[in-house]
Amino acid sequence: MKALVALSALALVAGCSDNRNGESAEEFAERTGAGAAAQGGEAAPLGEVNAQPVVAPTGSSVLTPLAPTAPKALGAIAGACSFVYQGRSLLVAGADDAAGAGVRGVLVIDGKEVSLPGAPAGTAQVVANGVTLAANGYSVAVKPGSGSAVLTINGPQGETTFAPGSWNCAR
Repeated sequence: MKALVALSALALVAGCSDNRNGESAEEFAERTGAGAAAQGGEAAPLGEVNAQPVVAPTGSSVLTPLAPTAPKALGAIAGACSFVYQGRSLLVAGADDAAGAGVRGVLVIDGKEVSLPGAPAGTAQVVANGVTLAANGYSVAVKPGSGSAVLTINGPQGETTFAPGSWNCAR
């Protein structure tokens, strides 16, 4: 028993010893994604980490719920709206009120992060009434109604409809 205690103490001391051939703090930071390269302006992923994809009742496009940081991908905007389906944010869109430069939105569709400009140009008040976005082979439209909203996606997989959902806008 005394021998076991002595070996345990020796193992503990050996584990705490200075290892000059080990990994430096900078190497550890780079390996874990916290180093200078990770902080160099790379955008955070739009989708939630390890999120289960959301499948619509009709159509075959699959959306990944958005991370809480997804609205930052829109850049400088005066107002933003989010389409929420089954309690999960699937699309965020916003507009620049000051210049009326236009509407833009982001989502993760079929595993791809997609940024879409809107047409026509508009302000946050226009976005609150629904939005149509198109680019990269996709057309996305949100139509708010009384108490619910519908998200329709047209793309390479055909048409997919997520409903009923809600169109929530920051005031």
